[in-house]
Amino acid sequence: CCSGAGSCLTTGLMAVSERGNETGRVPCIRVLEPGWNTVRILGVCSGLGPVLTCPWGLCIDRDGDVLVADWGKQQHRVLFYPSKGVGWPLVTDNLSSPRGLALLPDGQVVVSDSMNHCVKIYPLQELGECQSFEQS
Repeated sequence: CCSGAGSCLTTGLMAVSERGNETGRVPCIRVLEPGWNTVRILGVCSGLGPVLTCPWGLCIDRDGDVLVADWGKQQHRVLFYPSKGVGWPLVTDNLSSPRGLALLPDGQVVVSDSMNHCVKIYPLQELGECQSFEQS
């Protein structure tokens, strides 16, 4: 089952989330090229970044980097999976059921935080450094 999708008009790439199910399918993000072929699968192997719990919102940028709002019983976070290399948690503090994401043209990420009943905006800054952003 698909729970969300994001697309990039520049590259034609699309990211689609699968939340998994009770029959053992694990949650993941599939990155699709314009011909609908899967080019990457994210969130299932800890060697390639954080393993997903329950992905909801996501977006993909012009470089093919994917951001995912992920939440479960113990973790509420926004994850960053670069187009190449290993992903990491981008936002880990003060979230309660993040559901949606958007990238703003001025380099910020917008997160809808459903249980806190608000929208939060975080600076994206230099994503080459493995760091988590706290709420500003």
